[in-house]
Amino acid sequence: MAIQNLQRILLIDDDAGNNTVSRIFLKRVAIETEIVAFTDPELGLEYIASEYSARPVTTILLLDINMPVLSGWDVLEKFTQMPENIKKHFTIYILTSSINKDDKDRAAANPLISAYIEKPMSIGLLNSIFLGD
Repeated sequence: MAIQNLQRILLIDDDAGNNTVSRIFLKRVAIETEIVAFTDPELGLEYIASEYSARPVTTILLLDINMPVLSGWDVLEKFTQMPENIKKHFTIYILTSSINKDDKDRAAANPLISAYIEKPMSIGLLNSIFLGD
């Protein structure tokens, strides 16, 4: 699915190294897009609540599942409680190293999740998501 008017990519992943690698790949595909990364999911949620209340922009959220304190599932639960005028600006993808079938099934059943992406990320996969190739 090509994302029209994409202005921001938000990464929430507790692995700083993965965020760095993801940024490198994302910049190759989404050259003009702002990329914001959080290793603390709570800070990511706070950013969404404050930034998007004032200045909502079309955003892709790449969300890890397995994180300490707040899992990706916990983040999604908190995200569902946000106002609709914030949520409507997001397209959410799970970006995880989990190959657990239960996680894949849970993601497939969640209407907020557009796709389940297994790490490592690749340029080909990103092209198919962002450009519709």
